[in-house]
Amino acid sequence: MQIYFSANKDAQDLKNRFQKIIDILTNAGNSVMSDLGLQKSARFSETDIEKIRSAGQTLLEQMDALIIEATVRSPENGYLVALALTHKKPTLFLHQKGTDIDKNLLSLQKEKNTQHLLHIQSYSEDKLKNILLEFINLAEKKAGKQLPKIKFTLRITPRIERYLHWKTHNTKISKADFLREEIEKMIEKDEEFKKYNQ
Repeated sequence: MQIYFSANKDAQDLKNRFQKIIDILTNAGNSVMSDLGLQKSARFSETDIEKIRSAGQTLLEQMDALIIEATVRSPENGYLVALALTHKKPTLFLHQKGTDIDKNLLSLQKEKNTQHLLHIQSYSEDKLKNILLEFINLAEKKAGKQLPKIKFTLRITPRIERYLHWKTHNTKISKADFLREEIEKMIEKDEEFKKYNQ
């Protein structure tokens, strides 16, 4: 999953926390985009930005979800939340326990059209990983319905093709759906992967 992570760049005392968030997300198998210049996060190249703009899109439209660490407020937080909700992107608005958040956001969380997309969470250091991983699972399912949207090219041998044809012949399941189901079963059994996602 591609996640855009945003935080106040001037909050230097929270830089290690921001890095921890990116580490948790990338260790769980996500790609994280950010303009904070932290390790393991990527940035859009100028060429990519130009292509996106010429297509009449925003950078956030290319992402699957938005996470904002808002312990120290940033003027762009409201804009990013509004843009994410407009494009129906799951959004996690994080703030450290004991800090206040904008009451307008709380009302958005109760709105019928946005309540399933906007998640506001206060956190303590020891609960941060669980909150992030729960949000990832929720974002992937998009309110209970997980849709495949990442295109992946796989070259297979003739023997594998014969097997897939045999396995799906006279069924209502496609070869791609069959493979997706088998991979989901592998994920459920993979204890090593679960360690990173708990």
